[in-house]
Amino acid sequence: MDIKKELLDILQDYVEMPVEEIDTAGSFREEGAIDSFVFIEMVSAIEEHFGISIPNADLIGFRSIDDIVAYLSGRLEVATA
Repeated sequence: MDIKKELLDILQDYVEMPVEEIDTAGSFREEGAIDSFVFIEMVSAIEEHFGISIPNADLIGFRSIDDIVAYLSGRLEVATA
């Protein structure tokens, strides 16, 4: 499973630029790639796609795409163990 690729596929529906242009290590909120409302919609799509529930308290740590990938990797690793 390539979590980053799957996440970028989901993200493509929520940003107004090609995902290839997004710095996955940079803050997508500060770059203006996504606003708060769209972020919440995107999180819902991520939860549905990966079959998990992400607590609101965990969302604070999502500053970049790489942060979300790391979070999902940890959550999905625990779920499959």
